Amino acid sequence: MVDLSWAMALLPLAGAGFGVGFLVGLTGVGGGALMTPLLISTFGVPPAVAVGTDLLYASVTKTVGGWRHHVAENVDWPIVLRLAAGSIPAALLVLAVMAFIPFDTAVMAGWIRYGLAFALPVSAIASCSIPS
Repeated sequence: MVDLSWAMALLPLAGAGFGVGFLVGLTGVGGGALMTPLLISTFGVPPAVAVGTDLLYASVTKTVGGWRHHVAENVDWPIVLRLAAGSIPAALLVLAVMAFIPFDTAVMAGWIRYGLAFALPVSAIASCSIPS
């Protein structure tokens, strides 16, 4: 007999992914705003792992989407360069600080939870108050 217990363990995650994808299609809200809290609260994934997984997935999908927009000539490169001029140095600075300053991962997990608890409602309110 074939052991399919691993498949049964993946069904809740696949169902959550389907549900989040469905909600993203309906609302246009980014999947990370829905999936990251779901992974943390429902599946017990550590906050750093949930955020890191979301960032990895987003980097792949946004790279592919960016390439498709570049091919379709929908990219305003001067704006891209101005955005990169601020975001790349800031990301490198944060990585350098994290590499050289020891930190407690349990404390960091708490701060990630607080950050998500603050940022998600603020972004929801901001997106609802923008006239279309």
